[in-house]
Amino acid sequence: MTDWLNLSDRDEAVLILRQRLSPKALREAVDRDIERIVVTSEHVRGLYRSRMADSELPEFLVDLYGVDLLQNRALRLELTKTLDDAQLRALASDDDERAPASSRAALIETIAGRRWHPGKHWARRFAAAFGFPKVYAGVVGHPGNPPYEDVEPHIALPPLHDYQRELVTKLLQVLSAPEGKNRALLSLPTGAGKTRTAVEALLGWWDRNESNRYILWIAQSDELCEQAIEAFREVWVDCGGKGTRKILRLYRCWGDYNALPEAYGDGVVVASIQKLHEIISTSAGSELLSDFADDVCAIVVDEAHHAVASSYTAVMETFGITFGREPATPIPLIGLSATPYRSADREENTRLARRFYSQLLVPSLLGDEPIRTLRDRGILARVDHRVLETGRQFELNEAEEQRYRQMGQLPDSFLRKVGEDPWRNAFLLKALLELPADWPVLFFGCSIEHASAIAILLRRAGRTAAVVTGSTRRATRRHLIDEFRVGRIQVLCNYGVLTTGFDAPKIRAVVIARPTTSVVLYEQMIGRGMRGPLNGGTEECTVIDLADNINRFAGQMAYTRLRDAWR
Repeated sequence: MTDWLNLSDRDEAVLILRQRLSPKALREAVDRDIERIVVTSEHVRGLYRSRMADSELPEFLVDLYGVDLLQNRALRLELTKTLDDAQLRALASDDDERAPASSRAALIETIAGRRWHPGKHWARRFAAAFGFPKVYAGVVGHPGNPPYEDVEPHIALPPLHDYQRELVTKLLQVLSAPEGKNRALLSLPTGAGKTRTAVEALLGWWDRNESNRYILWIAQSDELCEQAIEAFREVWVDCGGKGTRKILRLYRCWGDYNALPEAYGDGVVVASIQKLHEIISTSAGSELLSDFADDVCAIVVDEAHHAVASSYTAVMETFGITFGREPATPIPLIGLSATPYRSADREENTRLARRFYSQLLVPSLLGDEPIRTLRDRGILARVDHRVLETGRQFELNEAEEQRYRQMGQLPDSFLRKVGEDPWRNAFLLKALLELPADWPVLFFGCSIEHASAIAILLRRAGRTAAVVTGSTRRATRRHLIDEFRVGRIQVLCNYGVLTTGFDAPKIRAVVIARPTTSVVLYEQMIGRGMRGPLNGGTEECTVIDLADNINRFAGQMAYTRLRDAWR
């Protein structure tokens, strides 16, 4: 276990649950889907079981929920029922007031139903009432970063690599080009530093031209937005060592942040496409964004292979950028992507290219095989690619096959079936446990339930593991990722959230347990482990793919289309 949930904390929580709650009460808090995956995977060669033994339920619940154990309302309700009347009234009372007269049932509902703020006063009070270690009050959510901040430059960064300097020169030419030539898509492999390259060029261009006002950086996720803020901060701080003393203001406009400049000025606005699309959905928001558009000097689209989506089209039109017969516009548009294509569909890729005037910026210094060159130079890690044949057979049903033909992707219902197969999971667990225990491993599951179940199976086998999904609280997610980065969590399991905007350079293995036909998604997943020693990563990263037999599947898995990348 990690140092914030150590073995003694775990054992104490297990003991409390065992002493206070019956198996029937414990089952009220169990996620049956995850329980079934865990149990069937552990008993593939014995008598079939789909339910955890009653005696194992306390350990299972603690491993399932970790520090968020008491966030489960069903569990809080069952625990509250074990209090006597005096304890109930004491817990239901505010600090300075006695609880109003009420029935026992009403008091239980009041206590169990009280809003749970992890790490705050009430959560700590509830945990203490039952003797739980204080860590089970939950990880307190840290206050968010400010909607904007002023950054003063003064600290040096490592110099750019030669190929990055080459791309900076090309980007500066595009930014200063006339209408009809002022768009381009910059591409570098994941881990090669495309974000810093773009930021260096943008800030150099912005700083030299007094007429430039706001740079707008658009990203797909909160993590990518915060990553961009950090890149702008670091580069501008570095500029201070080169004589720049101008203040750079950074604005956050994603999630709960709503910072858009309301007055004439300059700086960088980092926004999510979701937030911008939400803003233009109302007449007032659309007017606000149109006013801001008058002061925008350049737009950057991170993960630009998404740029043909309708949400981007609508937002760009607000800024006067069109993609029709007469697409020439005065605002430069720069795309960034490690995968400068939309899909295997040639027409889709052509549409994407046209949005950036079919100008693809790649460094000539890396030659025709940039990935091999970057590996030889130690900028990217070398790859030990392993394909493990599971021997399992799956079948797309008629509806799933039709959806695959329409969308070109394996549907979620099929992925869930794969993730629930006990023999495949037992095989997968064995492969994970054969990896050295001191390796940081990033695991991509087939579903939320699958990722959660694998994390539990690993913990039950003695490995430190945690799971991050889209429903994981932001504060908990940050904490788990930080613990993984420093080596206190060995395996970080996830589903659908750590493909972009996630930086842990020392990843030693990436295990891809979800079948995918998307080259874009696949390259994003393996890219998490591609950072080489010159960029703070490892010399070699092991990539493990699971190969299954799939009936009624006229397609090709993404890893088979990238065989040359491993050489």
